Amino acid sequence: MKGLELSERYYSEVGKDTFSKRFGALMDRVAVGLAGPGSECFGFDDEFSRDHDWGPGFCLWVTRDDFQRYGRELQECYDALPKDFLGFGPRRESAGETGRVGVMVIEAFFKRYTGLDHPPQNLDEWDIPSANLALCVNGRVFSDPLGTFSQWRRDLEGFYPRDIWLKKIADACMRAGQSGQYNWQRGIQRNDPFVIQTAKTAFCKEIFKLVFLLNKAYAPYYKWLAAGARQLPFMGGDIYSLVCRLLGVNDAGTSGGQAWQAAGELLDTICQKMIQALSDKGVSDGNRPFLIDHVPSILSRIGDEEFRGRQWQGASDGNSQARGDAKSGPAPSGGDGQELSKRELISNILKREWAMFSTVNDRADLDPARKNCPTCRDFPEEFRLHRTAQLMVWSPKTLSLYLKDLEDAQVRQKNLMTYKYARMENLIPKENNSRYIDLIADVLVEWQNAFISKYPGIMSGGRPLTREEDRADIVSFETYLRGELETYSERTLASLYDDILDCRNHGETFPERIYGYLVREKGYDSLNRAEGARRLA
Repeated sequence: MKGLELSERYYSEVGKDTFSKRFGALMDRVAVGLAGPGSECFGFDDEFSRDHDWGPGFCLWVTRDDFQRYGRELQECYDALPKDFLGFGPRRESAGETGRVGVMVIEAFFKRYTGLDHPPQNLDEWDIPSANLALCVNGRVFSDPLGTFSQWRRDLEGFYPRDIWLKKIADACMRAGQSGQYNWQRGIQRNDPFVIQTAKTAFCKEIFKLVFLLNKAYAPYYKWLAAGARQLPFMGGDIYSLVCRLLGVNDAGTSGGQAWQAAGELLDTICQKMIQALSDKGVSDGNRPFLIDHVPSILSRIGDEEFRGRQWQGASDGNSQARGDAKSGPAPSGGDGQELSKRELISNILKREWAMFSTVNDRADLDPARKNCPTCRDFPEEFRLHRTAQLMVWSPKTLSLYLKDLEDAQVRQKNLMTYKYARMENLIPKENNSRYIDLIADVLVEWQNAFISKYPGIMSGGRPLTREEDRADIVSFETYLRGELETYSERTLASLYDDILDCRNHGETFPERIYGYLVREKGYDSLNRAEGARRLA
């Protein structure tokens, strides 16, 4: 049994009634769960984890005022709970590791790892090691009626601000390049096994940190770095496999023979994949083979000028080029050097999409039974409304990249809508095999399914959900989605996946945002109000 499951059952079956009976309404202000240090909080515990700081237990997080008034009584009640549960226990605490479970002040819990008695407010406050932040958002909250503890977690789960994110990507690239692409080779040349092994391990550590950053997830303490990276959807399994192969090569000193050549090839492959990923994510340009060479380009994208000026900038000529790169980003211009607003971007997208959509050959045109029957092309306002709702959830960066896709298609006289519908009906072979299509589709289908379950009235009459449910007269949400995703460029797909990660980290979903916009446009003040109206209809 995993520690998190044990903890939740221990609270539910042993602690909950005990605390409720003794403290009554006070428990409406107490958050209960398990988070912080310990492999069980990350879900990485196993039979070897049970020798220390593992076993029946949970945390009770309270406000400072409640701690001062009731803290001692709450802790006494906690200490009086049975020490054994389901054959596990008692919990053995290591020296210096007391306080992982039991009663604690909300602010003190977070301050222990962030150094702050409030959620970070500015760039300097956000410059917190990822391993510390991982301890704040791991584990599970079983109950939090007051919501203060959970809100703090949500603030942190939103991930680093973009400027800090870029800084940390640049830092990881710098350290990975120094250790793997420079010092490792020097160790090989000098036949120095200590340098070879140290540099290789440091390289792998920074590469894993990069994978976490590109997935917008906090990298934990090094002991769980590989296990955590392996589970990440973007590049996690691929990089994990390559790193394991690299670490398995015995290239240290003379005992390694010519094995260093195999290690070097693996190291180069990992770097090439990471550099391509940096490009896919839009944080660096070009395909220079050395990670360090990408640092100025990454840092040039930091928006806060003062903060950017404090970071490592490389050589002066590199600075000039990097600053030029930042100004020549993908966002289309309004003609006066200013980037377009989100509404302007959507307006320009809709003009181009409608021009393509209105000229798609519809099967209804060729079906005598449907002659003179209206089609979607006869309702341009509905088209604009629904497309606007979908595009509003995208970031300005993704909108800019997609607008560029449409502009490029017009230059090539390619109708992306025709391609989309042809792919939906499997009339032409697949051209776009981007790995992002599966990543995006898996999340959006899952979100759509959850939304349908929650709002069946709003979603009544909609498309079937998955490809397995396709019918001759209508394709599923998934088939339609995949057909559309195949019309996007790699950079647009990468940016859209970033938007999905941002949305997920804020505890939201695309359907909630899309249909929230639609019901407001239809005159309802909330999704619940619209759902009630549809059920009564």
